[in-house]
Amino acid sequence: MNAMENTLAATSLNAEQLHDAFQVFNQQSGLLEESYRDLQDTVQALTRQLEQEQSARLSELLEKEQLGRRLSELLETLPGAILVIDDDGVIRQQNSQASALLNQPLIGCSWASIVHREVSESSGEDGNIQLRDGRWLSLSRRPLRSETGEVLLLADITESRRMADLRQRNERLTSIGEMTAEFAHQVRTPLASTMLYAAQLDRSSPSRARVAEKITTGLHDLKRMVNDMLGFAAGARRAQQQVNVTELLSGVKETLHGQLGSATSVRVSVTDSALNVAANEDALKGALLNLVSNADQAGEGRVNILLHAHRFADAIHLCVSDDGPGVPEDALPQLFEPFFTTRPQGTGLGLSVVKAVAAAHGGDVSVATSDLGTSFTMILPADKQEEAS
Repeated sequence: MNAMENTLAATSLNAEQLHDAFQVFNQQSGLLEESYRDLQDTVQALTRQLEQEQSARLSELLEKEQLGRRLSELLETLPGAILVIDDDGVIRQQNSQASALLNQPLIGCSWASIVHREVSESSGEDGNIQLRDGRWLSLSRRPLRSETGEVLLLADITESRRMADLRQRNERLTSIGEMTAEFAHQVRTPLASTMLYAAQLDRSSPSRARVAEKITTGLHDLKRMVNDMLGFAAGARRAQQQVNVTELLSGVKETLHGQLGSATSVRVSVTDSALNVAANEDALKGALLNLVSNADQAGEGRVNILLHAHRFADAIHLCVSDDGPGVPEDALPQLFEPFFTTRPQGTGLGLSVVKAVAAAHGGDVSVATSDLGTSFTMILPADKQEEAS
């Protein structure tokens, strides 16, 4: 009996303990579940915060990427070369214009080596530099603010420099033209008188004849120089005067009779004897006289000269061809520039006058040359009245 009572008492005690344990478990489970929910809420809040920060960071990165891309595009579209060099003077960055102006390679090269490779020794003293190919660049330097080094900006100023030089040259030419015109007018009258007296010099003996010939030749050279000066200073205005081309070329040949080298021959050839051109006859004749005299002097008085003309399409071609030594290749680019000459005694105005006369008539001048000879061609518009006929 006692044993059974003890067993029941123990069982009742275990049930109470188990009930208490279940209550504690349920209580702890509730606390754990509440903690888990709090943790979930915290994780979700942190996740949302992280997503927002990631989104803001991504937007910031995209904005920086767009800004960087825009800056790169701006650097590429700038009309100049951009170079970034470090403390040691080594190029670290460049834009495409830098390659166009300075050639490759650039990155990793020192700026000093690029200057030695690309820049001419005859660069100007105004801060600008001249490349070996003849182009001129302006150079600006600015230090970097956020790091050591500097930025170089180079711009091609070749055209603006050429225009400035051309403007200065035109101003000089205007002054020289006014001065030479006045001088030539003053010299013309005594020169004409001197030539008349020279024609009457005694030529009874070979020695006197040689002296008289030299005096006459010198006076003719002086006259030609004076005419060049007057022609260049005054220019040539087109006049609607019908000029027969055959008579024009024959007149040029007659005018130069006795003034050319003793071994020089002049021949006239015109395919159409009725060929006319509307022109200022005196100006056109003066231009052709210049071309013939140049051919004679280039051939040292021993040259065959052909004056010929023909019509091609809507233009009249007046040509002066010779079998002389030809024009030096390096002289061709400057051949028609005022005051450029390859002869010590030349004025440098003869061919300039020829070009000015052609331009005044609405035409142009071309030159073809080789070691077999030279041919200058004045290309003038054909007369409209002749076209109608």
